[in-house]
Formats: sequence, structure tokens, C-alpha cells
Amino acid sequence: MTQRLIDLADAKAYLRVLDDDGDFDAEIERAIDAASAFLNVDDDGFGGLGFPIVAESWIVRDRGFTSDVLSLPFQRVTAVESVAYTDAQGVAQTMPAEDYLLTKRGRRFCLVPMPGKCWPGVGTAPDAVRITFTAGFANVEAVPDDIKAAARLLIGHFYENRLAVGDAAMSREIALGVDRLTARYRRICV
Repeated sequence: MTQRLIDLADAKAYLRVLDDDGDFDAEIERAIDAASAFLNVDDDGFGGLGFPIVAESWIVRDRGFTSDVLSLPFQRVTAVESVAYTDAQGVAQTMPAEDYLLTKRGRRFCLVPMPGKCWPGVGTAPDAVRITFTAGFANVEAVPDDIKAAARLLIGHFYENRLAVGDAAMSREIALGVDRLTARYRRICV
């Protein structure tokens, strides 16, 4: 489940809801959840800004030490927990952390073998290599203010457009505002 980028008090202040009874809290919380999910990647790693907003652990798998698995799918990678593989004899192994290095090439993070080291041979399983890593900002407090501002814009939109009708389509102004606030965080693919 996506972690909320904005808390209820912040959202109520942004929306200027002066409700002390909590009558609108459930609707505001749904808008917060929708906005947070809109900016975050889904469970398959797609959508949003293209990376987990708040730190999450992920696993990538491949048949070998290919560029597909060694070039991690997200920016904002903060740690590699393990590089595991199944060797040619079918035995599960874990590479020592001192045998590889997490490097950054532009906005992309990649694993490379340390000088004098090489990737080991692997078996024939389609998931013979498994890399576990963490990506995202350390916590909600570390999320930059411009991403939180985009979340507030979205909260306002989702709160004001609670009904699934034609008028609920995101306005050009909201979409443009969110885009401009978050543009510097998205990976440019070429």
C-alpha cells in the first residue's frame, strides 16, 4: 500500500476545511490516498513519477547478469541489500557486497563488478539472478516540498471531484501544475 505523502491535518488546511467534527475526514483521506497513489509507482513498478516515492524494497530477476537486471529500474536507489544467484550446479549463492558497486549513470543506477572481479556463472533458471534493493526517499519527511505540493493539488482535485462523472476529468491547469512541480524527478528516456 502506498504511504500517504500528506497527513490529514495538512490536507484539511490546504482544502480550508474547518470541520472540527470530522464529517469530511473519510472523503479527505480517500483524496490523500488517491493523490499519493497517483504520484507513486504501482506494485509492478509502473506509473507515477517512475520510482517509489518513499523507500521500498524491490527485487529484480533475470536469467543472468544481463544489462536488464544490472541497470536497476528506478532512480533514487538508496541501497542494494543482496545480489543472489543460482550457480551452474543449482545451488543458491549470494555475492559478497565487496564484489560489486552501485554506480550512477545519469539518473540510472547500475551494478558493476569491482576491479578484478567478474559476475559469476549462473544456472539456466529464468530467475537465476535476483537483486534486492531499496529505492525512494528515506521517509515521508524527506520527500521534497514540490512533490508534496503536487500531492496537495491532486488532493484538491480528487476531493472536489468525488463523483465519477464527465466533469471529474483532471483540468488542464491541475495536470500542468502537477507536471511542472514534478518534472525534475522524472527520468527522461531516450
